[in-house]
Amino acid sequence: MTETVSHIAVKQLNGFKSSKPNLTFKTLPGVNISKDERDCLVIEAPRISKQKIVTNDIVKITDESSFEWLGRYDNVINSGGIKLYPEVIESKLQDVISERFFVTSMPDDTLGEKLVLVVESQKNKSLEKTTFKGLDKYEVPKEIIIVPKFVESISGKVQRCKTLQLVK
Repeated sequence: MTETVSHIAVKQLNGFKSSKPNLTFKTLPGVNISKDERDCLVIEAPRISKQKIVTNDIVKITDESSFEWLGRYDNVINSGGIKLYPEVIESKLQDVISERFFVTSMPDDTLGEKLVLVVESQKNKSLEKTTFKGLDKYEVPKEIIIVPKFVESISGKVQRCKTLQLVK
C-alpha cells in the first residue's frame, strides 16, 4: 500500500534466527489496525490520513499493534476450499530454490484451482522432495512448470499471467 499510505508498521529483517520467515509487523505509535470482512487490513492513522484506509492486504492480527501479512486478496488461491497465500509459500521456498520462481494456480476439475510452482530455468530439472519439507501439506505444489524465461514488464517485473500463458 505504499502508493496510498507508507510506514505504518515495521518488522525485523536481519538477525532473525528461525526456519520460518518473520511475517510479523509491529505498528508505529498512533496507528490502529483492524480487518474487514475479507480479512484485509484496515488502517487508522490520524497523523497520516484523516480517513480509514482499507487495503487488499490479507492479514492475521496477533494483538492490538501487531499483524502478520499473508498476501494480497487478489492473489489468494482457493484449492479445494483451502485458502493458499502465494506470498507466504514463496517466502518459505526462497532459501531452497536458487532459480527465479513464483507460485500461482491453474484450473483443476477436482479442486477448482490447483497450486503450481513456475520455475525459470534453461534446464528441465526436477526438484528434490526435500525442497518442500518446510511447507504445510496443502502448500506443496500439485505441478511444477519449468519455463526458459519469465515474461517481464518494461520495468523488469515478472508478469505471472503472461508467463503462465506460455505453457497453456
